[in-house]
Amino acid sequence: MTRLSLFCATAFSLLAGAACATPLALTNVTIIDATGRAPIENGVIVMDKGRITAVGPKSSVTIPRGAEVIDKAGKYVIPGLMDANVHLFLNLDLDTLLRLRGRYADIIVEGAQLALKTGQTTVFDTWGPYPDLKAARDRINSGKDIGARIFFAGNIIGFDGPVSKDFADKYKGLLNKGTVDYLNKRWTQGTGRELLWDTADEVGKKVDTYAALDVDFLKYAANGHSDMAFAATSQRTQNAIVKAGHDAHKTVQAHVHSLEGIQSAMDAGVDILTHCDITPERTIPPELMKKMVDKGVYCSVLPTTKAHQDTLSKRAVHYQSQSMINIKNMMDAGVPLMLSTDGGITHPLPLTTPDKPVIDSRTTIGEGHYAALKGLEEINVDPMKALQAATINVAKGYKVDKDLGTLETGKYADMVVLDADPLTSARNYRAVNMVIKSGQVVDLSKLPTAPLISNQKILPDD
Repeated sequence: MTRLSLFCATAFSLLAGAACATPLALTNVTIIDATGRAPIENGVIVMDKGRITAVGPKSSVTIPRGAEVIDKAGKYVIPGLMDANVHLFLNLDLDTLLRLRGRYADIIVEGAQLALKTGQTTVFDTWGPYPDLKAARDRINSGKDIGARIFFAGNIIGFDGPVSKDFADKYKGLLNKGTVDYLNKRWTQGTGRELLWDTADEVGKKVDTYAALDVDFLKYAANGHSDMAFAATSQRTQNAIVKAGHDAHKTVQAHVHSLEGIQSAMDAGVDILTHCDITPERTIPPELMKKMVDKGVYCSVLPTTKAHQDTLSKRAVHYQSQSMINIKNMMDAGVPLMLSTDGGITHPLPLTTPDKPVIDSRTTIGEGHYAALKGLEEINVDPMKALQAATINVAKGYKVDKDLGTLETGKYADMVVLDADPLTSARNYRAVNMVIKSGQVVDLSKLPTAPLISNQKILPDD
């Protein structure tokens, strides 16, 4: 790489959003653009001012005079990977919640950096502390910090915050009321369980107010979290939430876990069904899958590997194996699926020792997407469809496909250079050679830049 390339990479590590003025071209690469078209051998991708300006075979692309050229002969280029469902602030242990209070945005940036380091250039955070997600998103978008592009929902409308029946109620007796209220309100912003006492019309008005807080999309509870089989919101309330979201020009998704939850959310008009594959006791019937296809509803799914399932409890194995059956059936039925992980930074200091070592962890940011893609391979999903589930399908589901999801002229120059062909083996997604975001080469060696969680080590015994 020449001095200019090194300068651009250095600038990007400091100023994540600023594009270098000189055009950049990748040459002699195999381009897998995720459109479904055949890969382009001996391909060239030209980018300028953060966007792709030309892409195609070497014989048909003119490289601008003065462009910085990077020869990647023998390499493969795919669009930047995307995760439809992450929780960048996933650590609900008391140590993180209390000791690092005031640093939540820094933890979220760290998660976005770990995602970017492993080829995920865009993530969609579907539950977390609103002020800190907004701060982290804006820091990355402004160029103050480097990281994967963040879109976020904040709270799951109808759920309470982290120290509640919906999540970690066990901590409630250990904390004073002021601390509990502080933590929960940081998440809920007036959209917690208290909404469920209101009329549907009142809920709609409060969701109007929440949508105006500059969240990127809305997510609400159709089913419970700790009580997955139960309906969390009435049909009228769901209708009001979806209408408020669409009136605010936001995509709306529903947290679902039951067949009736899926049905009611679709009747309300949602754009996305979140982890609709997790219906622990039932297989999704063909008529419900047909309705998903007919309505054009996207489903974010949580694939796991067989090795991971072997490390889980009997209950978890049951619902994860059911999930994989649903995923395969939905894929065959033509339901548009989006790869997701529920991922965040895994704390290296667990408070309890698991019964078995966790293999192919789904919820570890920077690892979960690799395991999810391997899980799809294990159920014989077509490799191109698997790639699309992690790229263009996510972009379409969130209605950002004008800018993201494929390697096409006019879109953001987000891409991953791999040492091996991902269409021949899912393990090749791990062979990351280079990551480019908004037309700039990322210095992967510098990520994360200021770790708070991922660098913690277990101390030796005294």
